[in-house]
Amino acid sequence: MITIRIPKQQWAKSWRAMIEIAPVRLVSPDPTYEVLPAHLELLDARGFSYEVVSPPRNSKERRRHLRKMKAPRQTRSLARG
Repeated sequence: MITIRIPKQQWAKSWRAMIEIAPVRLVSPDPTYEVLPAHLELLDARGFSYEVVSPPRNSKERRRHLRKMKAPRQTRSLARG
């Protein structure tokens, strides 16, 4: 996936154009999205500006994924006899 940032003044129109092709994924609070090469072709064809950026380092999804992978804690029963 390619990560791009869209200027805020063009965000709404460019987002509507991109979802005509395929879903896009917002990856940070500013208008930064993971997109396909077809999205870039569409943005270029319609004259929208964008900036290719590196993906965010600590995305919430990655942290969520790592949390699911950890082994569950083993608990001991402290039953008294």
